[in-house]
Amino acid sequence: MDPIAGAEIGARKRSIPGWLKFLIGFLAVDLVAIALVVVGLLLTGLRIGVDVQRLIGEPACMPSLLYLWHKPDRDTPRKGDYVVARMPETGMSIGARKGDRIVKQVAATEGDRVRIQGTELWINEKHTDRLWLSKSIPGKAPGDFDRDSVMVEHEIFLMGTTKESFDSRYWGTLRREEIIGYAIPLL
Repeated sequence: MDPIAGAEIGARKRSIPGWLKFLIGFLAVDLVAIALVVVGLLLTGLRIGVDVQRLIGEPACMPSLLYLWHKPDRDTPRKGDYVVARMPETGMSIGARKGDRIVKQVAATEGDRVRIQGTELWINEKHTDRLWLSKSIPGKAPGDFDRDSVMVEHEIFLMGTTKESFDSRYWGTLRREEIIGYAIPLL
């Protein structure tokens, strides 16, 4: 056999197939992109959050599966902001456990009047929503959540974005100090 022809056959046997080269290149680009995202998050102080309930097919309270969140950059959340907080002690056996990280939307702040009567919620005399879970919480009846009060300084009323949300309608308000960050929905 011609030594040059033998070298060509050996080179073909040792060459990497085109599909494998493509896969290696694709993975390398993905790893670089992931590294850039991680470095960017570290430099900006942003974090990525995942709505695990939505991920596993349970009723979810966030409008998205993924969100960015960052530490508070101002003193008082505004209505409509998405905030990250720790779940308070509720005394009820549903929803997140005490201390779990939750993401909810600010529905009322200092000076707003919050009125719950039976299964209906009004904020500043405007019918806002219902208490959809009030009949399904063990040991509780719709009237057990009634309140009529004006929010005081640093008090925040939080609501999820779905009717199944376990939120301030059931466990009350949070103090501003209990907010650990702000969320930005992504997907």
